[in-house]
Amino acid sequence: MSDKPSRRDFYSGIPWVNVTAQEAHAHPLGKLGPIEWVIVVYFIGISILKFWLSFDYGMGLGGAFLNSIWPFLVGLGLALRVPWAVIMAMISAALTAYALVRGLGGGGDLITLFEMIASVGILFYLIDADRPNLIYRHRYRKYSVEDDKAA
Repeated sequence: MSDKPSRRDFYSGIPWVNVTAQEAHAHPLGKLGPIEWVIVVYFIGISILKFWLSFDYGMGLGGAFLNSIWPFLVGLGLALRVPWAVIMAMISAALTAYALVRGLGGGGDLITLFEMIASVGILFYLIDADRPNLIYRHRYRKYSVEDDKAA
């Protein structure tokens, strides 16, 4: 465990216990589970879909690559368990929201709407769930708060 003091969660009041990256990744919950792998496959799948649709609509190889590289990097970062991948997932959701609002009334609204709904759900999971917090933010919730009150 690191020497950082545990901070209480704003909403629940449960304190967080910070650990090192090595401790987090060595723990059984510090490895990617089935939900995390589905999220990785989702981002890489969205990347492939964006590349294919962009290229199919005549954007060219370079434009299709630039349009699809961000979700691919998010999926790769999540698979490699790097902390900045959660921030990139937030940016990906923001870019999707911008594309949804910008493209209203045009073609492809349903695809972008599905991507937006999925991105928001994924963000809630990545930010609030115990396993992603251990994997990417190297912290876990301390549920035995009574120990702190006794001291």
